[in-house]
Amino acid sequence: MNCFITNVMGPTTPKRLKQHRFRALLGITLPEVVIAGAVLALFIVGSVSAMAQVNRWAVAARYRTLALALVQQRIDQILTTPWSILSTTPAILTPGTTTETKLPLDNDPYNNETGLSSAFTNLDVQVIDTRTTTITSISSHLVSAVVTVNYTYRNHSYSLSMTTLRASDDF
Repeated sequence: MNCFITNVMGPTTPKRLKQHRFRALLGITLPEVVIAGAVLALFIVGSVSAMAQVNRWAVAARYRTLALALVQQRIDQILTTPWSILSTTPAILTPGTTTETKLPLDNDPYNNETGLSSAFTNLDVQVIDTRTTTITSISSHLVSAVVTVNYTYRNHSYSLSMTTLRASDDF
């Protein structure tokens, strides 16, 4: 209910009603502050958890890339080793299975320089992997190679594999 007093200048509101209405417009109540704080807290928690998940995905992708580099390195060795039928077969192309263990995925041997290392250099989780190379003789001029890297990260096992065929240089 509004109470107006009519004077020469027109309708006016009594002074006590003006102050009450003015305070209601400027004041923030405690429930409003609590709700705003809760909304802000939910936004912050959601953002931090999203960033943590994206970071976990990035680290998993990094380890996958490093494992693929180990596989590709062995494939490159197999494909670029000189092999002539007239000489003996190189050791890397000899049929059989070779297993290399305890290959650290996240160790950078070139990070020993003073300017490159920091207090956070060795805080990564050590991921140890195994690289298995299986060479199968298809003919006297052709071998098949399967290179597999297995590693475990955050209690989940991963396996990456590549296959190639290698013909002798004389073929």
